[in-house]
Amino acid sequence: MEYEIYSYRYAEEIIDHPKFVTARNEITKIIIDCPIFIWPKKSKTNNELNVLQQLLNAYFDVKFACLNSWKFHPLASDIPNSGLKADFKKSFDNLGIQSEIQFGNMARWYSDIFKFQTAYSQNMIDMGLSIVPFQKLANRIDSNVAYYERCIKELPSAKLSITLPILMIGINQDNKTDIVDVSQTHFNNISKTEKYWNQKENRYRIVHGYLSGESMENISIQSPTGLMP
Repeated sequence: MEYEIYSYRYAEEIIDHPKFVTARNEITKIIIDCPIFIWPKKSKTNNELNVLQQLLNAYFDVKFACLNSWKFHPLASDIPNSGLKADFKKSFDNLGIQSEIQFGNMARWYSDIFKFQTAYSQNMIDMGLSIVPFQKLANRIDSNVAYYERCIKELPSAKLSITLPILMIGINQDNKTDIVDVSQTHFNNISKTEKYWNQKENRYRIVHGYLSGESMENISIQSPTGLMP
């Protein structure tokens, strides 16, 4: 994937400090290596829609939580029984970073920003990391998906209320991005596939198969899930 960074409240300057080079390298490596999981003609009414959000999320779950030891769905508030959870969190030499990956509705991104501020105000993190698609990629996922161009336009307007550093990263397919055609798997009946996406094990079977270099044609309900958070 190609990516672009927007630095809110000097987040990039912080993560570029020599003390935190491991954090910068780890995050960008995960993004650069991210493939696009597609199902051609997944929509009967919109041929532009062909990217599977669920599998992008599963990829980041595996890469962040399983392979790089980020905490999976940690609490974003110390208020008892709040139930407010982030996507991932990790500390790099005392720099606590909370990460939110958003390929869903724009309203979910506003919730992500709220979770950043909540955790920061309770001294649980030092900065936020928000990864969203560029509009061109978002338009291939669904309607009204959060996208980078809109996020970086709206975030500065909250300067007086959103007080922590946030590293906004927009991602998009480039000529080096692997294209994974999930319709080649044994989950090749679109009506049945919709049920498979509700079973997280099957999503991880596909991600594990991709990361292991397995042909999509060999992925089935019998395939190993690999590591799951």
